[in-house]
Amino acid sequence: MMGAVWARLVLWMGAAVPVVAAAVTSRAGRLSGWEVALDLAVLALAFVVVRRRPAVALGLALSAWLVCYLARVEFDSVTGVLALAPALAITSFLAGRHARDPRAGTIVLTVAEVTGVVVALTVRGGSDTALAVTSGIGVLGVVPWAVGRFRRRYAELLNVGWEHAALLERDVDNARNAERTRLAGEMHDLVGHELARAALLVGALELEPTLTPGQREAAKTARTSVTAAAERLADVMQVLRADEDEPVTTIEEVVHRSGLDVELVNDRTEPIDGIIARTVHRVVAEALTNVIKHAPGAKVTVELAANLDLRVTNGPAPKPPAVGSGKGLVGLSERVALVGGWFDAGPKDGGFEVRAKLPERPLPRTTPTHVRRRSTEAEIRRSARRTMLITSAVCAGIAIGVPGYMVFDAATSVLSPEQFARAQLGQDDDDLDLPLRTRVDNPLGVTAPAGTECRYYSTHANPFDADRHDLHQLCFRDDRLVYKQWLVRRRG
Repeated sequence: MMGAVWARLVLWMGAAVPVVAAAVTSRAGRLSGWEVALDLAVLALAFVVVRRRPAVALGLALSAWLVCYLARVEFDSVTGVLALAPALAITSFLAGRHARDPRAGTIVLTVAEVTGVVVALTVRGGSDTALAVTSGIGVLGVVPWAVGRFRRRYAELLNVGWEHAALLERDVDNARNAERTRLAGEMHDLVGHELARAALLVGALELEPTLTPGQREAAKTARTSVTAAAERLADVMQVLRADEDEPVTTIEEVVHRSGLDVELVNDRTEPIDGIIARTVHRVVAEALTNVIKHAPGAKVTVELAANLDLRVTNGPAPKPPAVGSGKGLVGLSERVALVGGWFDAGPKDGGFEVRAKLPERPLPRTTPTHVRRRSTEAEIRRSARRTMLITSAVCAGIAIGVPGYMVFDAATSVLSPEQFARAQLGQDDDDLDLPLRTRVDNPLGVTAPAGTECRYYSTHANPFDADRHDLHQLCFRDDRLVYKQWLVRRRG
């Protein structure tokens, strides 16, 4: 546990470095002190809750990144993107890694994507900003989250492998114990036969008329000892075989013998297999014993469903609970697992609940693990395919979408040299032959006359040649053209 805490602390420190660097940079979009403090606090909260609430952590990181980027998109989008990029990528990976159900994470990513695009199109930036939001969430959110999901499935496969190894080891121990019991039975038959034969011979000797009274008394003592040894041997074997010969009682009898005030709900009407019945009674008896030890006086409910779903629930303890070793629950878990069932125990509503789901018939001990292994391996393959598909889709979308948008942006915002030359100062906005959309809103490093609103248009439709950054600048005051300039920018 401490190792996980330290690991998250190191990751948080690594994610905090770009945030702090964005505050000390000389760029126009540098972060202020309060922004740094707020972002670090949000990231710390996300890293703390990511194990228990991965969707919440993912939402916090996405919100912080979107706010940081959209607030600076008009004057320094680079700082807005990079300041929280590592934090978002790390949080997305951890959220995917710890999420039991991927649906919540998918919803959070979708909501963030839609929100970012809507804000970009209606409030900040424009279509180019919406494309950047889509690409950023795809690269920093969706891809790491998918990789985290794959990593979780892979870890589950490893756990199944270790469980399988432990199960094989337990089977070896069970086989060894069974063989010892069988050997003890054979020894009982052999030794018991010899002891009975010895008792008969000593009894016959006791009746020998030529013996003196002292010798006859010694023979009697020997016969008594041999008979007692044979009886003790029989008792030992009875103990060894007690589990096989133990009579099966009803669950009502188990509850009645506990002496507790128990509300019993038994919906099972069909007969239960003998081994499964013993397991049910063992779970109920152990759970009620724990109530007596740890929650005396608490209200207890025992529920057995028709599908052998067993629940033993107790309310809060009126008295301070006793400290237990936990071995009883471990034993119950082992017992339920041996018959192919599922077991869980833990606090509930201030009390405690023991739950077991048992099969109709005992299952082979290796079957559940093999089935789970095959299921997990299939899920691993599906997760790997999904991860590759998501990564490929995001990369393809960026590879196609960014150049496509560049072509669209340049081609739909062209103000030709002839149109630029015909635009005369003092003309009304409505009298000018202008494209329907502008190229960019406010290019960096370009000044404009005070009190004017400037628009920027492409000079030609090719966004990939050496003159792709050239712009036509038209500035208006009171909807009249007061300034125009051909901006020759960053050639080569």
